Formats: sequence, structure tokens, C-alpha cells
Amino acid sequence: MATINLIKGQKINLKKENGSAVTKFCAGANWGVMPNGDSVDLDLYVATFDANKNTVEIIGWGELWESCTGAMQHSGDDRVGDEGGDDGLDNEIVTVDLSKLQSNVEKIAVFLTSFRGQDFAAIPHAAVRIYEGTSERVSNVIANYAIGKEPSFAGHVVMVLGLFYKHNGEWKFNAVGTPTRDRTYKDAIATIKAKFL
Repeated sequence: MATINLIKGQKINLKKENGSAVTKFCAGANWGVMPNGDSVDLDLYVATFDANKNTVEIIGWGELWESCTGAMQHSGDDRVGDEGGDDGLDNEIVTVDLSKLQSNVEKIAVFLTSFRGQDFAAIPHAAVRIYEGTSERVSNVIANYAIGKEPSFAGHVVMVLGLFYKHNGEWKFNAVGTPTRDRTYKDAIATIKAKFL
């Protein structure tokens, strides 16, 4: 599967070149400290929803670090960012195993917040991506989105990367790639339910 630089509204089939479905992947967020050395605290979240838009689980800071079935695991809270330039690895990662999700989960939202309210556009090499691999090894990038290079993210502190959803029994990915006017992850959940589910 070739890397896809996300285009808003783009739909992606989660299939490898051999036709098999991608069932395990990572959602990752990468960023650096500010030019003056100030630390940056971004928070990556993955939330699951049922067919009626009810929240099933939220994985991320302030909620769970691991889902009840083990389907999703968060790497932990990075409150600083890369201090020596971009190391090519993500600062926060949620690993997802679709085969272990609770049976009522129909949609999965991936979103990012700036905890201290630091503007996305000002944060060095701020980016989010979906890939196959582990927290230490990236084997196949499915999709990525460079937040800091996108003018529409200026002035925003919450963004929705995308939405995984079931269609005819198969999981697909919708590249949302959109900032919201929210300030907190709880507000972001409400916006996701209202606009993206």
C-alpha cells in the first residue's frame, strides 16, 4: 500500500497490495519543542462509537490508557516534544487492533488537542499519521497529515485526523483533516458526534 498524503474528504480502503485487510495499525502524533525551547504538550485521542453515536470508549489523557478488550493501547503522555529535532518517530501513539474491538463499535475517531492552547501552526513539525508497525518501528505509512504546514490550522488547538468506519462489514478510513473551534477533548467529542459521525 503506497503512502497517501491526506486530502480532506478522501476515503481509503484498508487493504494491502495483496488484497488482505489491515486489521492492526497505529495512530501517531509527532511534534517538537518551540524554537525558544518551550515544551509542547499535545494529546492524541482515539474514541469509539456505536451505531447510535454513543461513545463506547475514549483512549487518551484524562480517560483510559487501554481499552477494556485490549483493542487499543496508548503509549502515554508526552508533555515536552522532540528536543533535538524530528527523530522520525511519533511522540504519542495509539495502537489499534480492529479484531479485538467491542462488537458494538461502528466508528473510530482519531483527534489531537493542544493541552496548553499552543497554536498548531506554530509547533515545529507537528504531524499526525496512520501506519502499520509499532511505537519503535514504522513499516508502512497508510496516511499522514502535516499540521504545521497547513495554513487552515493557524489559531486552532483541536483537530480531527479522521474516522474509521464499517461499510458492508469492512473497515474504511475517511480522511477528515479538519481543525475545530474546540478548546478541550470533551468539546471535541461533542463536535465529532455532531459533524463527523
